[in-house]
Amino acid sequence: MEKGVLEKYQHAGRICADARKEAEKMFKPGLKILELAEAIESLIRKNGAEPAFPVNISINEAAAHYTPSANDQRVIEKGDLVKVDVGAHVDGYIGDMAFTLCSEPGNPLIGAAEDALEAGIKAVEPGVTVAEISHAIESSVKKSDLGVIVNLTGHTLDQYVFHGNPSIPNIKNNITHQFKEDDVIALEPFITESNSFVKESGPTEIFRYMQDRPVRLAEAREILRMMRDDYHKLPFAKRWLLKRFSPIKVSLALRQLEQAYAIEPYPVLKEAEGRPVAQAEHTIIVSKDPIVTTRAVKQSKGK
Repeated sequence: MEKGVLEKYQHAGRICADARKEAEKMFKPGLKILELAEAIESLIRKNGAEPAFPVNISINEAAAHYTPSANDQRVIEKGDLVKVDVGAHVDGYIGDMAFTLCSEPGNPLIGAAEDALEAGIKAVEPGVTVAEISHAIESSVKKSDLGVIVNLTGHTLDQYVFHGNPSIPNIKNNITHQFKEDDVIALEPFITESNSFVKESGPTEIFRYMQDRPVRLAEAREILRMMRDDYHKLPFAKRWLLKRFSPIKVSLALRQLEQAYAIEPYPVLKEAEGRPVAQAEHTIIVSKDPIVTTRAVKQSKGK
């Protein structure tokens, strides 16, 4: 990997690690999730990067894709299982990480998610197959007598590509794809009481550019241009648009763009039976000694 590219991946990863520290510092019952999301997105921008996607703050049975609306009043309640999924990019080179917070310590789902992630990372080396990484993750989860969300997976990363192929399931499979030196992957086990799946739910606050399409509303055309050029075809939040356009215009524009198949919506994903979910995720550069770009660097103490 070119030195400049590696440095950008590492820069993005450090920002994600700093975002986790900020979230842990702010986290408490009564905190508005909108306040948390905006603080993290502001931190990303202040540190020389841009969000690779809106901060996801998915609570309890919501596994992914919940980002607060512009007037979201939801607060974190005592005992909530709060998944924070953060993405930052530097010139398109992405750091992607997630973690689960809870005001009540000792939740077994959180520990199992972290353990499964570490087991997956330990399996990473040049030549490893998708199936071998998946086996390591699943074996770790089975030791906890818990299960995974079977239709959510890890993935590869590339410049301005936040969810590339192949996918990396968290359960046993026969995928023989081998990762090579300098591939960039994100592993992200989602843990629940037993093997389960997620289903789409509302509300939808995240969208992504798909293709240029003719639409009537001038604001829709401008929003589509912004998605393509300003957001580099990466996911964005509806609330970001309200800094430039009125709520009515934004709603009309997004509806037109969806109907024209110009944009892709990202509905909230919830555990099918309403059970709580924990998540853990890191970005890893494949090498003999894997580089976990999103892991906080421990500072040595001077004497």
